Amino acid sequence: MIRANKIDLAFGLETVYDDADFSLGDKDKTGIVGVNGAGKTTLFRVMLGTQELDGGTLSIGSARVGYLPQEIEFDDRQKTVWEYLCEGRPVGKLEARLNEIYDELSSADERRQTALLAEMANLQSELDGYDAYNAENVLLELIFDMQIDDQLLDMRLGDLSGGQKSKVAFARVLYSNAQILLLDEPTNHLDASTKSFVTKFLKEYNGSVMIISHDVAFLNAIVNKILFVNKTTHKTTVYDGNYSVFKRRYAQEQLLRNCALRN
Repeated sequence: MIRANKIDLAFGLETVYDDADFSLGDKDKTGIVGVNGAGKTTLFRVMLGTQELDGGTLSIGSARVGYLPQEIEFDDRQKTVWEYLCEGRPVGKLEARLNEIYDELSSADERRQTALLAEMANLQSELDGYDAYNAENVLLELIFDMQIDDQLLDMRLGDLSGGQKSKVAFARVLYSNAQILLLDEPTNHLDASTKSFVTKFLKEYNGSVMIISHDVAFLNAIVNKILFVNKTTHKTTVYDGNYSVFKRRYAQEQLLRNCALRN
């Protein structure tokens, strides 16, 4: 469950959220809409913990979050695409730590053994969450479905074009097996076949998906909820249905409001 409770945020004199509330289910596919500057991307930053609220709470529990920003930048431009994709699930790192614990257990005292066993249980839980035994097959299938060929896999991240960056970053986010996906203009630079695959993948995704996009057809094909961020009132409202349903309902609400004001 994603729940915002009376959230407040302002940048100087510019109010972004004012006592705003919303809640979304664990399996909801949600389009985030509103005019430019309403606070859509800022909402993602709050969920990622890179932007603090002035008041209220936005809770996502202990869910793993995957994020695809609008502008793709890589921290290590010398890594190959294959290395970058594999890191989407840190299975190797977790398994290496498990092996270290096995080696340490035999010589540890009772107190240390208790701590190591607790850490081992947590590591195993993480590995289960990443479906470690099936992870490589999942990645290879994604690489095939997103048409990432061997030549691209061997390329350095710093040598990728804009379209290649988008495809590779998107593949890694999908591979990460996050419980919440935050996607900011995800169809930028995607070719038609990749966009078709991604649309199907997200519709069937076993988790929460939140999408900021101006691509109406893409939203309509995936989302079952719309979260409207109102730049005028600084409130948020959840509507059931896709983007087209939201537009009709919002237009009706505006018409009724105008009629009430005239009367």
